[in-house]
Amino acid sequence: MKDLTPTAVLLGSALFWVGIGPAQASNLPQKIHENRARLESIHQNVSALQAQLADKQKTQAELRSEIAQLDQRIQSTQRQLQSIQKQRQQTQQEISELQGQIDKLQQELQTQKKILADQLRAAYMLGGETPLAVWLQTEKPAEIGRLSVYYRALAKARLELIAKTQTTSKEIIKTQERKKQQESHLAQLAAQTQHQETTLEAQRNQHATLEEQLVKRIAADQAKIANLQANANILNGLVQRLSVQYAQQLAAERAAAEAAARKRAAERLAAEQAAARAAAERRAAERAAAQERARIAAQAAAEQKRAEQLQKELHQPPPPTPVQAPPIATVPPVTPSIAPPASGAVGHGSFPPPVSAPVRHLFGTPRVQGGPNWQGITFAAPASTPVHAIAPGMVLYAGPLRGYGEIVIVQQANLVLAIYGHLAKPAVQVGQKLQTGSLVGTVGSGGEMGDDGLYLEIRSQGHPVNPLNFIR
Repeated sequence: MKDLTPTAVLLGSALFWVGIGPAQASNLPQKIHENRARLESIHQNVSALQAQLADKQKTQAELRSEIAQLDQRIQSTQRQLQSIQKQRQQTQQEISELQGQIDKLQQELQTQKKILADQLRAAYMLGGETPLAVWLQTEKPAEIGRLSVYYRALAKARLELIAKTQTTSKEIIKTQERKKQQESHLAQLAAQTQHQETTLEAQRNQHATLEEQLVKRIAADQAKIANLQANANILNGLVQRLSVQYAQQLAAERAAAEAAARKRAAERLAAEQAAARAAAERRAAERAAAQERARIAAQAAAEQKRAEQLQKELHQPPPPTPVQAPPIATVPPVTPSIAPPASGAVGHGSFPPPVSAPVRHLFGTPRVQGGPNWQGITFAAPASTPVHAIAPGMVLYAGPLRGYGEIVIVQQANLVLAIYGHLAKPAVQVGQKLQTGSLVGTVGSGGEMGDDGLYLEIRSQGHPVNPLNFIR
């Protein structure tokens, strides 16, 4: 969060720049030229901060994917640990059962050994004589027969008991061997359990680390979203400021043109009035001259008449020819015609695209998850690609702007602006008149868009509109 402090300072500086009053510069190009260096410094510092933020952490999608995969591994490890613990319980139960069998077999073996010991003791008590010797020495052969049968039965039982005792001993040895195997298997399961528990603990620690990174990344993205919104607000303020100033400049130009037209009309009217007064004076002078000539002619006629009368009376000459005043033609006043001023016409229609490249981001789609939407469109054009004007207009701004790199703003019509962003370097100057296809600049690389490309935004009456409605 410490890195965002300069951003706040720069944002304040940019907002202060947008709010410059009209008293600080005489016209729009001079205002933009005076503040270009300050805005370029703001743009470079903010771009460096955003680049550091992008290099430090992974994207939220990557972290969420890693956390999901780690959750799956933790669940798998837990299932393996449960299976191993279940096997341990089964093995311990089998070992207990085998131990019970061993205890039972050992008891049987002890019993068999005791019986065998009793039989051997009874045989010892009889001495070392054979049954035949006993039969020859006795006087009762019938008893000897019964003793013989008894001896044979006792010998057979003793042999069977010995065989059974040997079988029991072997069974005890086998059972003990199985017990050892189960105990060895149990030790292996214990080692596996310990390993799985260690792995599970490591995975849980990793899970906690990823969650902590995700929390930090979300906070960073929120800061980035706020930064993008601030960039958009700065652009909106600049566009509104330029639009107002352009409208004021147009109004001033129209007022000046109207004042000049009124002045010319007044001058023409004064000239017409002066000409009319001169014509009236000429007509009055002509009428006065005509009246004077008529008076002189009448006086001359009267004198001529008196002279004729006198001649008639004296000499009786022929009557003289009367003198008439020549007619004077009057010139009608000429009224000059006043032609109405021509007004510029705004053309509308399908505009050519600024670059020949596919559209990467559409108007109105989110710039980042949970963040502001694109107010224009972006073209996936490689760096250094020439950018051409889509329509005629006048350049209002050419320079850096935070969040959009080098931009050029063109006034295409009275209420329509075209914004060319993420340029490597503008090829135009403020106040320059452009035609359709004029070179605006070249496509920039990397930067705040993350990839090479051109940003195009259209403003109608100060509001962003879809540029695809204007270009082919």
